[in-house]
Amino acid sequence: MINIDELIQQANDLAPLPASTVRLAQLVSSPDYHMDDVVALIDFDQALTVKLLRAANSAAEAGKTKVGTVGEAVLRLGAARILSMAVATGAKPLLQKQIPAYGLDEGGLWRHSVAAAVAAEVLPGFCRQDIPPESFTAALLHDVGKLVMGRFIDPKILGYIQQAQEVEKIGRLEAEMLILKVHHAELGGLIARHWQLPERVAQAIGYHHQPEVPHEVVCDVTYVANQIAKSIEAGLEGRTVETVIDPEVSTRLGLSLEKLPELCSTAATRYQQVSQRYNAT
Repeated sequence: MINIDELIQQANDLAPLPASTVRLAQLVSSPDYHMDDVVALIDFDQALTVKLLRAANSAAEAGKTKVGTVGEAVLRLGAARILSMAVATGAKPLLQKQIPAYGLDEGGLWRHSVAAAVAAEVLPGFCRQDIPPESFTAALLHDVGKLVMGRFIDPKILGYIQQAQEVEKIGRLEAEMLILKVHHAELGGLIARHWQLPERVAQAIGYHHQPEVPHEVVCDVTYVANQIAKSIEAGLEGRTVETVIDPEVSTRLGLSLEKLPELCSTAATRYQQVSQRYNAT
């Protein structure tokens, strides 16, 4: 059976995010940050500057004029999307890996992660609740724990998990907890803390299947983004799935469940527009 201590150590051994990305995440999560601080930080990261300007001038942003400075790009895209892009650049090599234990081919986790980030990006247009900027990053990284968990789940353990799901009539998360005493969301929270990301990001990742535990808006957003991402992926595969959102979550966010079909459609369209930005196609 899995050695929990070794599992946690593996989570802590993942390569860290770039220092500039961590500083940007900590800055954006501060309630009193200023956009000038964001610009100053990005100015010292040449790779991020190039990526930022390319994104700001892309067709997806539909800007009438070209931007040529970091300051202009920051104003056009906003701090939340910039942070999501920076985190994506650092995390993409990891999230592109194949994870057979979860039925994910090469690039499968990355596509799901980008779909969730895009869902979080469009969600503010459907909610009365203000959405914190770090929500996009939490949505992008919500399944990062599968990277570590997948290394330890061999066919025998996978069989136990599937049997638990069938016999106990429970979901994958509950089955992981029953068999392994830990689940992928918890590991994801550990990884986020190891990467020194803001605590709200780590908490949202750790509870993206259980948003009722912390009652925190970033957790609610990440939970909803995960559900909508499944709808986006199904559409790309020519399938349809019913998107189910916990009514208590929708109430806390001020999200009308009647608008869910429109939300899913808007997110799917936006995914098609910006997937090139993340190289998720």
